[in-house]
Amino acid sequence: MSFQTPNHYCASRLKLVFSMFTVCTILPSKTQAQMELETWKRMFENRCTLEDFTTFEREVPLAYGKIPKLKKAVPALDPLEVALQPWGANREMENRCMQLLLAERGKRLIQLNALHDLHSSVIDEVWASTTLPLSFRWIPAMTSGWNQSAKHGNVRTGLWYNKNSHATDLGATIDDTIDERGVPATSTELAINQLEKLQRRFPNDPHRTLVAYLKGMSFATRWNGQPGADKELDEWLAMFKVVSRMMVNMELQNHQLDWLDVLSKWERITCTGKLSRQDLMDQHNLSASVLTQFLPWWTGIELPCSALDSYEFTLPKSLASRWKTSSESSTTISPEALSEMEIIAEAEGTSYTIAYTCHMHEVKSGDTLWNISKRYPGTTPEWIAEINEISHYIRIGEFLCIPIQP
Repeated sequence: MSFQTPNHYCASRLKLVFSMFTVCTILPSKTQAQMELETWKRMFENRCTLEDFTTFEREVPLAYGKIPKLKKAVPALDPLEVALQPWGANREMENRCMQLLLAERGKRLIQLNALHDLHSSVIDEVWASTTLPLSFRWIPAMTSGWNQSAKHGNVRTGLWYNKNSHATDLGATIDDTIDERGVPATSTELAINQLEKLQRRFPNDPHRTLVAYLKGMSFATRWNGQPGADKELDEWLAMFKVVSRMMVNMELQNHQLDWLDVLSKWERITCTGKLSRQDLMDQHNLSASVLTQFLPWWTGIELPCSALDSYEFTLPKSLASRWKTSSESSTTISPEALSEMEIIAEAEGTSYTIAYTCHMHEVKSGDTLWNISKRYPGTTPEWIAEINEISHYIRIGEFLCIPIQP
């Protein structure tokens, strides 16, 4: 796909980009069109207060207080960005959009980038099989603020904006207990499927494909495809245009490895029987927002532990300790069972855990678990898969823990 290939900027393009930064010093007037921007601002600020991101911020210092620089070479506009150029003609609106990201010396832009890196590996993996323009990847920045537990009204929509009817048509589980739109990989797959379907309907109008995804096929079919028909949509598209371009034009730090390090310290959670949402909230001080954020696919009152085990679920240590307390207090062991456990423990001796140090191996093109194991004597493909919890396949660019032999 040629539109994904970075091109060196020409002088006129660089001048245009810098002129966009210059106009940011102009104070905007209070207009009706600001309503959509204010809605996004409140949504994104709320996203940044949620526990997963605040945990990350406590461990990884983000470069607040310094506006990121422009890259020396920037990617060419892809077909969607070209189609959205008319929404950059209104410089006052574009200026307000840029101010929103660059306020407090680029704080929201830096936060947006860090949250993108939380989910980028999942999106990269699913995106590899599509021919959609690359800038469609930034839809979650606008629809959820990279929040896997996002809702539209009272309805869970997940990382992307996926409607119930489309999700169920594709076989996603949505019932009184589970809504798989809260699983980032599933949410991304659903979105790509819908966007590809709409792209076939509007093969030469990527911006109409985007609008159809947001507002439905009938609206997009009637829409004139130009600014002026819908003020709130105009502002949303202008903001999307600014976000998608700034995220690829600016020198922003890649936090994928930082997230990998932070998440590796979280604890895997299991249980037996079933969980009660009300018990976890009332008796163990796990707030509704915490449960929603870390279990974004759980929508019911009770959850069978078999369902919990079928999804990867980890918590920061501070929250995991409360969960363990919950599990322990809800589990009753009979005297007979306790006696039997003591006999088994005595027979088996003291339990122990084997500790090892990891060599981080970056997966390259052509790597397989078999040929990786051959490079590290003493390992096997099965052992590497078990340690790294690999159930399907490995991806180029991801890092694997290879145990260093004593």
